[in-house]
Amino acid sequence: MTTLPRTIAAVLLGVLMTLSPWAAGIPQAAVVLSAREIDLGDVGPGETARAQLQISSTAGDRIRWTLSAPDDWESSRNGLEGDTGGLPSKVDITLTSLEDGTGAGYHRVEIRLNSRRDTLVLRRMLAEGPCRQALRIESDSGGRTVFLRFNLAETKARPALEVEPRGIDLGEIDPVREITRKIRISNTGAGVLRWQASSGGAGVPPAAARTRYVSLHNESLSAGAPYAPPASLKDAVQLKGPWAAEKGYPKATGPGCTLRVDFQGSGAVLTGRSVSEAAVLRASVGDLPPREVILEEIEGGRFEATIAQGLPDGPHSFQLQVTGEPVTLEGVTAMDSRATTPPAGWIRLTPLSGTTTRETDFVSVRMSLADLKPGVYTDQVTIASNGGTVRIPVSFIVTGEAVPKHLAVWRYARGEDLLFTARPEKEDPRYIGAYRREGLAFRLYGPGTAGTVELHRWYNPSIGDHYYSPERSGGRKNLKGYVYGGAIGHIATIRLPGTTELYRWYHPGTGRHFFTTDPAGEGAGGKGYRFEGTVGFVLR
Repeated sequence: MTTLPRTIAAVLLGVLMTLSPWAAGIPQAAVVLSAREIDLGDVGPGETARAQLQISSTAGDRIRWTLSAPDDWESSRNGLEGDTGGLPSKVDITLTSLEDGTGAGYHRVEIRLNSRRDTLVLRRMLAEGPCRQALRIESDSGGRTVFLRFNLAETKARPALEVEPRGIDLGEIDPVREITRKIRISNTGAGVLRWQASSGGAGVPPAAARTRYVSLHNESLSAGAPYAPPASLKDAVQLKGPWAAEKGYPKATGPGCTLRVDFQGSGAVLTGRSVSEAAVLRASVGDLPPREVILEEIEGGRFEATIAQGLPDGPHSFQLQVTGEPVTLEGVTAMDSRATTPPAGWIRLTPLSGTTTRETDFVSVRMSLADLKPGVYTDQVTIASNGGTVRIPVSFIVTGEAVPKHLAVWRYARGEDLLFTARPEKEDPRYIGAYRREGLAFRLYGPGTAGTVELHRWYNPSIGDHYYSPERSGGRKNLKGYVYGGAIGHIATIRLPGTTELYRWYHPGTGRHFFTTDPAGEGAGGKGYRFEGTVGFVLR
């Protein structure tokens, strides 16, 4: 009676052994972590530490996993989910000691865990000193625990890279021999910041080569002054409401702040800074109704916000409404199919590396455009350091033929106020129309001529005065009340063949200036003007 059941049992046992992975010598797939403990080091107020955890499978089989939010932390969701197989899952870890703690030995800590497009945000108040936080990961084949170890410091504990500007936008430009811009590098943290500069798009997705960066930065504005877009964007950017200038960028400081931007392409991404999560941005594209946009934090309180995507390639516009807390906007990256990368070697950086503690370093960016054909170009400069990495987009549009070697500069007058311009047709008709054309004043050099620098122009509408200087800072001149109008050409700093002096006179009673090549000042001395010296050398 018992023989048949035993036989059946033996057969079934044999079948199970055959199907079992142990019978074939194949180990059962198990989840593996790249680290069981991650040391994030010292983290001071406002500082951030980053690391990456990789989750993989021992046998390469697909395994689903879940990283659960700890019970004693505020969390944006229950956890993260993913699966791993042939390729490991990557979880980016960002730990920040926020600067809104109690100040009594406690700090509000934020941990951001990113996997693909999903983000888990954890927040909790922690005491200063060493901390060790467990994160539990469950999977089809069992659970694993990874520990985050860090030390909350009372003061800043690590170097932090700060770079300005965050983008270089040359606008529309002729294919000149060379243009130079400077990047400021500073250390807002502690210790020694070691940095390296490089150019080119290595490590950047190919899609980035089809973008154009439009900077909202206006370097002519003083801090706290009302914001106005740079001259190159006067027709593409319109603002309403109390916008103020913060380091030259537009800052929404109150209710009713709106911004309209015209752009070319199939999409647009806005970058900026926000001091609070209470800031709300609503955007509408074309005639579509406004919608709230998501501010995706990238680093250092900065954010990216996708305004539009998937549009037909062509001209578009968007309108932005800012409510809640103040927001500072930096620029717009447009997905532009016309954009291409300049040939290798078009850009040179000096120096390529350095160290800084409290001082400010500068990197000169020399760009040669002489061999470029008309079109839209984009590239980038990368500043990598032990305090973070910043990628600075460089964009411009080459419009036509190279500028002439010499530029004719025309003189326009309104009373004793003199307006010099090499391109009267490019001036705002409402602006130049108030002046009387008096004829050719002198000639300036085109870009790239040895021994020359840019001659800059400012205008003070309150007193009706133009000021010119070979120094972008204006030299010793107090430029309060003056609006920067750009460079009108290049002036020689030494006496070159065929040149003569350009002199400056000043009237202490009216605050106005008078510029002329006449050594006698065209009789300015008899009108209350005082001679101030030589600006530079111009061509007759």
